[in-house]
Amino acid sequence: MKIYAIAILAFLCLTRYLAASEQPNIVLILIDDLGYADMSHHPDAPNDVHTPAIDRIASQGVSFTNGYSTAPICSPARVGLSTGRYQQRWGNYWYGEGGLPKGIPTIASTLRDLGYATKKIGKNHNNGGPADHPLEHGFEEFLGFNHHTHDYLRVSERDLKAYQDLSPSLGILQVGPLERDHGEKVSFEDTYTTDLFTDEAIEFIQRERPQEQPFFIHLSYNAVHMPTYVGHPDYLDRFGLTQAEWDPGADSWEFPFWDPRKGEWEPWHQSWGHLKKVDPQGRHRYLLQLTVLDDNIARLLATLEEQDQMDNTVIVFLSDNGGTINTYSNNGKLAGSKYMFGEGGLRIPIILTYPANLPQGLKREDLVSAMDIFPTLIELAGGTPPNDLDGQSLLPLLNNTTSFAERSLVWAKDDKTWAVRSGPWKLSNNIQWDHTNYSLDKQGIAHPAPDIHFPGGPLRLVNLDDDIGETTNLNKENPDLVQRLHQIFKDWHSQMAPKLKGDQRWDTYPPK
Repeated sequence: MKIYAIAILAFLCLTRYLAASEQPNIVLILIDDLGYADMSHHPDAPNDVHTPAIDRIASQGVSFTNGYSTAPICSPARVGLSTGRYQQRWGNYWYGEGGLPKGIPTIASTLRDLGYATKKIGKNHNNGGPADHPLEHGFEEFLGFNHHTHDYLRVSERDLKAYQDLSPSLGILQVGPLERDHGEKVSFEDTYTTDLFTDEAIEFIQRERPQEQPFFIHLSYNAVHMPTYVGHPDYLDRFGLTQAEWDPGADSWEFPFWDPRKGEWEPWHQSWGHLKKVDPQGRHRYLLQLTVLDDNIARLLATLEEQDQMDNTVIVFLSDNGGTINTYSNNGKLAGSKYMFGEGGLRIPIILTYPANLPQGLKREDLVSAMDIFPTLIELAGGTPPNDLDGQSLLPLLNNTTSFAERSLVWAKDDKTWAVRSGPWKLSNNIQWDHTNYSLDKQGIAHPAPDIHFPGGPLRLVNLDDDIGETTNLNKENPDLVQRLHQIFKDWHSQMAPKLKGDQRWDTYPPK
């Protein structure tokens, strides 16, 4: 009986290998600041969320319920994803630090070497460095922006000039043309970035290629990052919203457009982009962006079907980090949000589909990381991942044949603020957080609520299986466990590069 079972297993593995011998196309869909529960297939999804296209991806693939980013903030997390390594290895701990040096293989550069046509669309944000630009780390084409955010609606030279004529400094306001390939500025009128980026991906999918060359698209939407208050004109009525018409020639600009004639950018941005004011319609504005996003993902899936490419396309869906309270996202039962080392800042949806060769509708509870995407995709493409990655291939989990029984993950802003997870246990240090808060009534209208204070403190131990909200510190009851997890952090930190100061960046990795 055992011999028969082994033979069947070997046959299935061989069949799977043969079916996968043709290099699949790969579409990596990266969402910006998605709330962990803001997908209608999620068991904790609120009633106001409806995401049929994202749900379809989950139903056709493998979902990881213990998936993590490498940082609770976008730029370091994006570098960890693309390199399959802890980005702290070259000093990229936090926003504005570390960058991306030369000499580090990325998903794009490795797939390009395997014969893939590669394209980056949307947001590119790696904290600078000599390999910061998409065409410098493996992409052959690029359309998007190289910054932490961009306006959804105003993507033309005319929009940028309207502000430059009135204000000597635009702060971090990002309006105006996008960039194509390396340095070409391109203006777009009467469009919306979520639509535009999807159009660009569809064109790339439909393009004829020599000898059925496979393609890799990194579709990095700026949705649902702020400014979520700038809504898609075609969706405003559906969500009961109004929006001033954008007219650069007007005597004044009304909300949601900053008017430099009425005040400086920073206090205005803090009010509407960082919750210094509670916007009664804030949740509705976020849901509008989420719906526009889901509708565009549906268009993308329809194109793959029309091109008869769905079965032979690997789709990866994930968020860069946890949802942010600033945009009224919902992280469900998780504690905290973007910027902090609570689960709400670190835990993300990770979903992979490959209809021809992977299980469908499977959920795994294994501890996995965005770093694991790199080796997984390279193996699916028929290549061999670099042997010094921090990420691990998910193929054994995707094939439902094994589990990651013993694994630890580490996150750190510096040597004082960090967290370690091993099994159900999480040890953290100095991860407290204060933030403005709000509550929603039955109509989804936001109202001010008591501010959030997350009591991080020194060496806080929680069991996430029993206490997903991280409410009870168990460090005194488990001194040996605290010591073991603390040692994991110390050992990890000893392998990482020191934090860099200011604009310092490593030119190459490993350093010469």
